[in-house]
Amino acid sequence: MADHASDGKPVEPGDIMAGLATALARPVLWIGFMVGSAFVGSVLIFGSRFLIPLAIAVLIWLLINAIGRAYGRVGIGALRLPPALCRLLAVLTMLYFGWLIIGISASNIAQVRAAAPVYQANMNQLIARALGAFGIERTPTVTELVGRVDLVGLLGSLTAGLGSLVGSAGLVMLYVAFLMLEQSSFQRKLGALFTDPLRTASLRQSLLEIERRIEGYLWIKTLVSLLTAVLCYAVLATVGVDFASFWALLIFLFNFIPSIGSLFAVLLPTLLTLLQFGDIGIFLLVLACLSLIQAVLGNLVEPRLMGRTLNLSPLVIILSLTLWGSIWGVAGMFLCVPLTALLAIVLSKFEPTRPVAILLSSDGRLAD
Repeated sequence: MADHASDGKPVEPGDIMAGLATALARPVLWIGFMVGSAFVGSVLIFGSRFLIPLAIAVLIWLLINAIGRAYGRVGIGALRLPPALCRLLAVLTMLYFGWLIIGISASNIAQVRAAAPVYQANMNQLIARALGAFGIERTPTVTELVGRVDLVGLLGSLTAGLGSLVGSAGLVMLYVAFLMLEQSSFQRKLGALFTDPLRTASLRQSLLEIERRIEGYLWIKTLVSLLTAVLCYAVLATVGVDFASFWALLIFLFNFIPSIGSLFAVLLPTLLTLLQFGDIGIFLLVLACLSLIQAVLGNLVEPRLMGRTLNLSPLVIILSLTLWGSIWGVAGMFLCVPLTALLAIVLSKFEPTRPVAILLSSDGRLAD
């Protein structure tokens, strides 16, 4: 005999089963999401040696496409450069900057390591002088304290990390080459993957949105970082700081790390300026100039250019920096913003995970 609802209408068994399925659907979905997240996290950790060069290659590939489109807008009247020529020019541009980075790194890393003991000795003298100014004599405790500040090890680790990044350039370039070869046939493969035209169109739209947002971020971030590095190089070279081109390269790279990257980009060359000259006036001058450049470009120019390109909350960016840094180290810090933006876009395309995408956004609005 069928049960009766409060309004007197009989409740059919099918309605009960449908209600039960609806009630269980969301918990089951979230359990599946958590299990899938744990699986993906395991793959990211244990497959980092394969995935990090691949992720860098994808970003470089997207940047090449963005540069190619920029060359495509160059022309006289209705005349424009052919797409194949634009892509070739974009590849040559990236190869030139890659060669420039490798050349600067190779010519300066050994010199920086060789000069590190001199900087270590200057640092010990500065600390001893500062202690003497306060009437504190050098004691074994102070000596031990000074000995713990291992500048040689710090600079060695920094240059070794950069050298490792340069060493993996060959593998990254190989991935980029295959991505470009696959690019022409990707649309055909995507069309053959699904039989439903609406589903194919939706997937294409999602991929275009991901490509547009990440390309926009890379394009703006690269230009702002390059301008920052050039201005900082001008300051360092004018003052006469050793290895000004090497510090400019580090400043360019550090600017891709959110928040703390600009801090290190200012502190490292400024502290080395103090160790080189031992002059507080020069130290403060370089500190003020580099801080001003970072503040103007990083806090005024870049946000205006970015707009809603990625639409990520500042808190989410800091948390993603910690998360990806713990998973992939320094490479994760460089890649955290594009990877988090990709995750937010994917989550926004599914109704059950849209609330998570809204929480990741900066203003709660998602693109249609």
